[in-house]
Amino acid sequence: MGSESGYILTEIWKARPSWLALSLEERQHFFHEKIGPFIMGLVERGAEFLGCAINDNTGPERMDYRYMAVWRLPDKAFSDELEAGAKEAGFLDHFEQVNFSGRIITPDVMNADMIQLDG
Repeated sequence: MGSESGYILTEIWKARPSWLALSLEERQHFFHEKIGPFIMGLVERGAEFLGCAINDNTGPERMDYRYMAVWRLPDKAFSDELEAGAKEAGFLDHFEQVNFSGRIITPDVMNADMIQLDG
């Protein structure tokens, strides 16, 4: 079949000035009251948190973002819901974020797609 089950979402973000303007107590409250419960709800419903990292890439292709998280999700609808929920929780008010998501596939399927690209 050439594919595996599930969906991957990679979130990449950096702090906005609004985050830096908050006190440490306000930041802790935000994570304790909004982000923590939001993430726990996702995990309880089937999201698998694969990992996170702080960007330490020093190569010429380095992205100007500090944080990354990778999720394995049941499907695209769940991924869309996670993205919408982060916005609703106010995360995007304090962090500039870009996302990359897609159905989990094998390297052979990805390579075939790259070979067949037009223009």
